[in-house]
Amino acid sequence: MTPSFPSWILTTEGAIGVALFVFVFYKAVAPSRNKFPPGPRPLPLIGNVLQIPTDNQEQVFADWGAQYGDIVHIKIFGQPLVILNSLKASRDLLDKRSSIYSDRPRFVLLSELMGWETASTHLRYGPRFRKHRRFINQTFNPRALSAFRPLQEKEVLVLLEGMLQNPDAFVDHFRRYAAATILKITYGHDIISVDDLFVRLAERAGTLTTEASSAAANMVDFFPLMKYIPTWAPFSDFKVKALETRKAVEAMMEIPFEQVKVDMRSGTAVPSYTSTLLGSQRDSNGCISAEDEEDIKGSAGTLLAAAEDTTIASMHTFMLAMVLYPHEFKKAQQEIDKVIGRNRLPNLDDRPSLPYLECVLKEVLRWNPMVPLGMPHRLMEDDFYRDFYLPSGTTVLANIYAILRNCNEPDSFRPERYIDEDGLPDPQGVIFGFGRRICPGKDFADASYWAIASSMIAAFDICKAVDHEGNDVNGKYDFNHGFVRHPKPFKCIIKPRSSNLPALISQARAELNLYPSSTVPEH
Repeated sequence: MTPSFPSWILTTEGAIGVALFVFVFYKAVAPSRNKFPPGPRPLPLIGNVLQIPTDNQEQVFADWGAQYGDIVHIKIFGQPLVILNSLKASRDLLDKRSSIYSDRPRFVLLSELMGWETASTHLRYGPRFRKHRRFINQTFNPRALSAFRPLQEKEVLVLLEGMLQNPDAFVDHFRRYAAATILKITYGHDIISVDDLFVRLAERAGTLTTEASSAAANMVDFFPLMKYIPTWAPFSDFKVKALETRKAVEAMMEIPFEQVKVDMRSGTAVPSYTSTLLGSQRDSNGCISAEDEEDIKGSAGTLLAAAEDTTIASMHTFMLAMVLYPHEFKKAQQEIDKVIGRNRLPNLDDRPSLPYLECVLKEVLRWNPMVPLGMPHRLMEDDFYRDFYLPSGTTVLANIYAILRNCNEPDSFRPERYIDEDGLPDPQGVIFGFGRRICPGKDFADASYWAIASSMIAAFDICKAVDHEGNDVNGKYDFNHGFVRHPKPFKCIIKPRSSNLPALISQARAELNLYPSSTVPEH
């Protein structure tokens, strides 16, 4: 008997569909002649999608590393993804072979629906990426950082004053510091509170971007045709959210940038990253190309978006660690008292003299790295590492969380490990990424982190909040497991160590007049 086929198979569209299915199925199940790194067994067609949790991925990937080795290979709808769970593998590939590991995966939803093609975090590796990096390095190179020190020290004093007035809002004070420093550097803009328009724009864009990165949205990266689904169709919520996010991101980039241009035309612009670049990129006729202007706007917006959330997360984590580990907090306090005394606040000149404090701050970053999986890299050509084949187009993640847990008693908060144990990865050399994609603002971020933490330890006593029976009001402590790991909200007690603190702040503010007032280095 002749078998009967569904009539749609006899159409051209049907034949193409069958051929596509057979090809994808074959690619998913056929053995490769090359040896991939080990990993959990994938299912046909969908790969390892069902084995990847939506929460706490860094821990699952670390567990896979313990089972399969420090290089883990998985597939998502036929697309290869490699997870690096050791510092050696990350350095060997992302640093030493950075010329072929410096691309980013193409985030279809972000780049095409949200208009992020010019944001340097998401730029493909090439001339425009290098141009953005050159712009940013002119402002954030190590030689130029001294110009930012007066701004950082001033904003730390504003933060301490805020803590005195309203200690329960400590996260808002960190948020104001992060916004005040990056907005001043990037746009020359001064803020008074977290209710500032530019701050609200940045926070809305960041919140919506996180929410837009849903499972459905991520599917677009594997099935780009989904971007053509109309907004009225079923399962189109992800696209509606993406379009809303695009408007927020455009507002975050456009409004501060246009304000700088208005101020430059009126002659009232404050020297800043944006105004300096807009001036330096003009030709002999005073004109600037549309591409240069777009690149300046995009890189400035990226600085704003990238700096704020990670600064808040690092300080929020620091506060949680000081609450949970009072012995280490008191020991750091005693070191500051011994070296500096209690008649002034610490500053960055004191940093080499406070080795235990340095260990505490490293341990905070190890204990909870703010961006546990870093930003993904994309392999630009076929590569071989050890005995493994890594095909072009592979997405590569460095599991920073797993790398920093490669130590004795990783669940313990023990700053002394950086004195007692040799060869430990330095968190400050890991959390900012690898290779040509390393964060260009890492030295500025590190200086801010040290300045805030040292001043908080010197100025305040920090402890758990308890009820009238002495019970911890928080019950338990945990982290939100997203792209950036924040502690979940908690309460604590923050009290000034001395009634003389306002005088110390005033003294430090007066001494700032010794520094030059410029906040942006000349190029």
